[in-house]
Amino acid sequence: MKKIIAVLAAAALAVSFAGCAKQQAASEAGSAAGSDDSWTKVKESGTLVLGLDKSFPPMGFVDTETGGITGFDVELAGAACEKLGIKLKTQPIDWGNKTAELNNGNVDCLWNGFSITEEREKTFTMSEPYMKNNQIILIKSGSGYKGLDSLAGKVIGVQTDSSAETALNSSKMAEFKKSLKNVVKIDDYSKAVMEMQNGTIDAIAIDEVVARYYLTKNPGAYEVLSDGKGDVSLAAEKYAVAFRKQDKALRDKINTALEEMAKDGSAAKISQKWFDKNVITVGK
Repeated sequence: MKKIIAVLAAAALAVSFAGCAKQQAASEAGSAAGSDDSWTKVKESGTLVLGLDKSFPPMGFVDTETGGITGFDVELAGAACEKLGIKLKTQPIDWGNKTAELNNGNVDCLWNGFSITEEREKTFTMSEPYMKNNQIILIKSGSGYKGLDSLAGKVIGVQTDSSAETALNSSKMAEFKKSLKNVVKIDDYSKAVMEMQNGTIDAIAIDEVVARYYLTKNPGAYEVLSDGKGDVSLAAEKYAVAFRKQDKALRDKINTALEEMAKDGSAAKISQKWFDKNVITVGK
C-alpha cells in the first residue's frame, strides 16, 4: 500500500513539475514576443536614426553645395517618417562596421542601397524590397574592354563589405576573380572613381544605380562593361531597409509607410526626380 501511495505521489509531483515547466516556457515565450519595443522607442524619441554611407550617390551622399546629406534613399526615408509622424536623422557611419553600428544601437536602421542577400537575411530583419539593382563593372570610356575575359590580368576596385564584393566572391564569379591580377578594397565609390581616373585600378565592381549616377554626372567619361549582347551583370538583387534582427515592430511600421507611399504615388514622385522613371517595386 505504501509503495502504491509513493508511486502516485511521485507521478503527481512529475505532473506538477511538467506543468510548471510548461508555464515557465509559455511565460518566457510570451515575454520574448512582447519584448519588441523597437517602434515604441522610436515613436517616443520622435526620431528615426538612419545609418548610411555618405559617399553612395544617388542613394545617400553629401551635397557639395549645401553640405547636407541628400539622395533618393534619404528622401524616401524622410517621406516615410513623415507618414509615421516622426523626424528623420541621417547618421553617416563606417560602412565596413555597419552591423556593429546597428546592433550597438547607434542607428535604428540601415537604409542606403542595402542589398538583400541570403547571408544578410540571417543577420538582419529586412523590409519589403523597394527597388531592383544589378552589380556591374564600370570602366573608363575608350578603354576597349569588352566582356569579363578582357579584364584578365587587370585590377578591379570594390567597396569594402559591399554587395559588389559579395558578388565577386560568389561561386559564379570564381573563375573571373581568379583571372584578375588583383581586387583592391576601397572605402567608398567616390574614391574608387578617382583611383580609376588616376590609373591605379582598371575597373570598378559597383551597384548599377551608383554607376548610372556617375555616367549622368560625367557624360562620356565612363561606360558600363558590355559583352556585345548587353551590360554584364555580376549579380541581380533587390534593395531593402535593414533592422536589428529582433526589431520587427519597427520594420512593420516602415513597410506600412512604404506601401502607403506606393499607393498614393509619393514614392513614384521621388523616384522620378532621381531616376527619371518609377523604380519602386513595393506592391508589385
